[in-house]
Amino acid sequence: MTPRSRSGGSHWRSPWIPAGVALFFAVLFLLLRTQQYTFVDGALRCLAVFHDPTHLSITNNHLLYPFWISVWTRGAALAGFTASDWLSYVRLSQAMNAFCAAVATGVLFSVLATVAGPRYALLGSLQFGLATAVILHATNSAEPVTGLLFSLSALGVLIPALRSDSKIGLFVVGVLLTLALASYQAMALVAPLVAVACVCWPGTNWRLAVKRLALIVVGGALSVMCVYGLAYSSEGIPPGGMLSRFLKLDGGPQTYGGVKPSKLLNVPVGLIRNLFHAVPPNYAGIRSLLKTPHATFWICAMLGSLILLAAFMWLIAAGIVAAVRSSGISKFLLWPGILLSAIAVTFPLLYWDPLYDKLWLLPLAFLAIAAAFAFRFSASDRARQRLTLGLMVLVIVEGAVNIPIAVEDHAREMPQTAEARDLEAIVASRDAVVLDFDDVSTLWSSIWGYGRNYLLLPASSRSVAAAWLSQAETKEAANGGDLLFVAVLDEDRTAWDAFLGRATGISYAEFECYRQNSVIRRRYPHSEGFIIVRQLTLPSSCPSLPSTIGIDTKPAQ
Repeated sequence: MTPRSRSGGSHWRSPWIPAGVALFFAVLFLLLRTQQYTFVDGALRCLAVFHDPTHLSITNNHLLYPFWISVWTRGAALAGFTASDWLSYVRLSQAMNAFCAAVATGVLFSVLATVAGPRYALLGSLQFGLATAVILHATNSAEPVTGLLFSLSALGVLIPALRSDSKIGLFVVGVLLTLALASYQAMALVAPLVAVACVCWPGTNWRLAVKRLALIVVGGALSVMCVYGLAYSSEGIPPGGMLSRFLKLDGGPQTYGGVKPSKLLNVPVGLIRNLFHAVPPNYAGIRSLLKTPHATFWICAMLGSLILLAAFMWLIAAGIVAAVRSSGISKFLLWPGILLSAIAVTFPLLYWDPLYDKLWLLPLAFLAIAAAFAFRFSASDRARQRLTLGLMVLVIVEGAVNIPIAVEDHAREMPQTAEARDLEAIVASRDAVVLDFDDVSTLWSSIWGYGRNYLLLPASSRSVAAAWLSQAETKEAANGGDLLFVAVLDEDRTAWDAFLGRATGISYAEFECYRQNSVIRRRYPHSEGFIIVRQLTLPSSCPSLPSTIGIDTKPAQ
């Protein structure tokens, strides 16, 4: 039994099982397409293409997302599936993610089967496909899924290319890594794992390793120049400015970036949350856990999950150690490669947010691959049996917890949709609106707000907010419009300082004049209270407000 397990799936070739896995998940994800459009960040960004079909590129962190949406919806229209309104357009975009996530899971099955055999790969791909983060994005329309497909496809092409020493295959791997980078930036962090595989593949000498890496680099470099060159030129960026634009890190690193001890502590919590729902929905840190309703239940659920996952991770780590010992490759070469690959795929979690579901998609795939290697090279049959049992338990828990929630999210209408429609009824074309990241703001700005005069305050810098507010008050005074605030002016100081103040550099006190000189237009019920819409009544009574925002006062800490 040991020889067979150690050979894993190295001679496995059948294309039908991964196709069946992909088909199974395609049907599942399509059936579970959600109505909760704000449950993942960026799901409604597809509507920018709906409002303006010429909108084909945006920021570096998901450059090609509008392009893929446009290609998919136009292809669907040719097949007879047209989108006549925003809702049908979102549903079509969700179908794209369902297809891409399903194919990505089928590709992952092929990688796992090559390492550990088809039986184990079936469990591994089920575990990945049923994870919370995967279901959330495969049933919604956010950006990262196309990037995940290209990232895993790079691994899927790499293995047969290394086995046959295919120059074309290695070149294609470089192209796929570029598409992963351009589709969703974090997905290109699979590149160190690709490099380690090129160097540590059995029978490799240093000349062959350099040759392989060079082919991948050439494929990547040429495709980067083509993809980013075309995208940047469409935005009017001159050739001389393209390199600096390519190197720019988008996504608000000045606000959300940075490595902190609290982020490191929350990585295990993020893992649990993105495998199955054993963390409170409103979890915002260890201290918030004590204040959440039913805190005792959630603490017990999290502790139990942590113990089980710690045991599973221990088995994986023991298997990886055994794999390194039996590989015949220098541990001074292999261990740094493994650690570099692990650090690369987990770095976004530590730098941005360990709870952010988008950033868990690639680490979950990496974890599945690591578990497959641990299974193949475990020192004993008992260790392999324990790994298999742990994986089976994880699949059962994910299915039992995540599928019913996904069914409910599919059947239940998005909360605050009616409120967003009501907001549209009270916002005149000449009005200016200040928005937060709440559901009403997100729905209104994405569905009805295209081309309207609004400021998304948490995504704005201090100087941008000051200039916009100054211009908005001048314009609205001239044309008779109103200045409205949605879910901004009624935040308490603690909540403001924790997020809005930190994100914008605007202190709570600097908006006090707006609070005192505004009236409530709407009060929408929300799970944590109310989303309140206010209208500024006496803008002339706050003449110094725009300039006070511009003063370089110390941002809230």
